[in-house]
Amino acid sequence: MIANSPNSVFSTPLQIGSVSVNSRVILAPMAGVTDVVFRGLVRRWAPDSLICTEMISSNGLVYSKRFDAPILDKTIVDQPIAYQLAAHREEVLLEAARAIIRDKQPDTLDINMGCPVKKITGNFEGCALMKEPDLAYKLISSLVKALEQDGTPTPVTVKFRLGWDSETMNYLEFGKMCQDAGASMVTLHARTRAQGYKPGCKWEAFGELKEALSIPVIANGDIVSMEDALHVMNTYGVDGVMIGRGTQGQPWLIGGIDEALKTGKPVEAPNIKLRLESAYEHARLLVDYRGEVTGVKEMRRHLTDYVKGFPGASGYRSRLTSVSTLQEVHAILDEIAAYAASLELAVAV
Repeated sequence: MIANSPNSVFSTPLQIGSVSVNSRVILAPMAGVTDVVFRGLVRRWAPDSLICTEMISSNGLVYSKRFDAPILDKTIVDQPIAYQLAAHREEVLLEAARAIIRDKQPDTLDINMGCPVKKITGNFEGCALMKEPDLAYKLISSLVKALEQDGTPTPVTVKFRLGWDSETMNYLEFGKMCQDAGASMVTLHARTRAQGYKPGCKWEAFGELKEALSIPVIANGDIVSMEDALHVMNTYGVDGVMIGRGTQGQPWLIGGIDEALKTGKPVEAPNIKLRLESAYEHARLLVDYRGEVTGVKEMRRHLTDYVKGFPGASGYRSRLTSVSTLQEVHAILDEIAAYAASLELAVAV
């Protein structure tokens, strides 16, 4: 049982500038994961949560003029939603942001200043901006001012890391800069760029940043359960949590944690039968959206996330990495279901 009450912070809206969100559990942007199909599955369990798109390249969007690119897709139920942009040039960021606001009406716009991937940082985007705080300030402040002047004052938020490496951890100064530039909220991923996604999150940094800022601070990094979320929010006083990799193969996680925090009662995780049903539905929806060849190919990475935590799972995961038709997916998932039933795997995995 969670020590919680109906009047606790968990049940009060998260205020992001002028936008109120009735959940303090946010889905992180993840390349190749948080497309419109995955977001739809998450949304089923998390109707109130802010859900982020994949990171969108401002350069790619503006120079290609592909303002109808699939990465921008959303559905009528895909709200509240944050569109996340990567950028390093002011005029390109403004053009991309204006196009998204015009066509998609996002609830918030997030600037990625934390991505550690070399092809992003090599283009002076993502976490590379933590080494260029003056440029980062210019990007944030220019976007905030431009949207206000346009009469479309969509809240601007920023996601960043502890710093470039352990010798240059400037998250406190960087967070203050974001606030001074006009950001309505910041999210801290508690690793450095050098760490990538290796173990060793510095959760205490959440509390330090929260004490230093007046705008909402969201905690991100190795938060994968209700217990993690409760601990981080109660211990460090942050305004919410953002969960990424923990949702892969578990699209119900965001909604489950949100409900648990609000009600004070743990939510039971789906058992293997429901996991497999969800995996197949995910595959079917992705095939409907992308076509069978592309949809099944993209689904391979998701299938291995759904199929784990029971004896023999690794063998099935290996086979799922080479499926090429929806029928193959269905056949293997049926085989797993029969195998699980034979072992009486009725408990959550």
